[in-house]
Amino acid sequence: MMGKKKLNPYLLMILPAFVVFFAFHTFPVIQGVFYSFTNYRGYGDWDFVGFRNYINVFQDARAMDAYIFTFKFAILSTVLVNIISLVIAIGLNAKIKFSKTLRGVYFMPNILSVLIVGFIFNYIFAVFLPSIAQNLGITTLATNILGSPDLAWVGIVIVAVWQAAAFNVILYLAGLATIDQGLYEASNLDGANKWQEFWKITFPLIAPFFTINMVLAMKNFLMVFDHIMALTGGGPGRSTESISLL
Repeated sequence: MMGKKKLNPYLLMILPAFVVFFAFHTFPVIQGVFYSFTNYRGYGDWDFVGFRNYINVFQDARAMDAYIFTFKFAILSTVLVNIISLVIAIGLNAKIKFSKTLRGVYFMPNILSVLIVGFIFNYIFAVFLPSIAQNLGITTLATNILGSPDLAWVGIVIVAVWQAAAFNVILYLAGLATIDQGLYEASNLDGANKWQEFWKITFPLIAPFFTINMVLAMKNFLMVFDHIMALTGGGPGRSTESISLL
């Protein structure tokens, strides 16, 4: 007689995580999508209203401005943070002194509170930079850029990119560590320069890490909230109001 079929041990290992993930992530998402087609206020009775909520959102000028700002901010920040972090990672991966110490220094911004970083940069933009600009005669930076409806978003991009680059640098360093150094030795024998090595060896081999960084950065920047709260609160006016903030 055949014995009872044993449960797959791997299934038993992932089952608790699956239950928790479904209960606290997947189910609320499905529930949120369901209620978006109703007039539910979080309590009491509700009725189906179809696409009325979505139509109202796209007819709301404030919501559309928030969407435009959010996508503009996310796209520019994602491009900048990946370029900057990749350059830093390549520099830190080179044979330089104190490379391990520098890696720790560059990772420091990632462990700092976003609100604290925002308050520090708020002081820099409001007091530090204007005072230096006045002494140097640079009129553009003589005033707080966070108080300008046209330039406030630039300050938020600077702070967000500065802090986000720390995590991206670590991922790129992990990718660079997987490259066989023998490939660079062979390219040197063939007379390839550093630029050719980057495009023919480095970048193709770390392309998966580049994709991961792009996706993670875009996702995080689309959800931007803390930086705006600490720097501008969505102002001046509503010029830096993101979707999350709205």
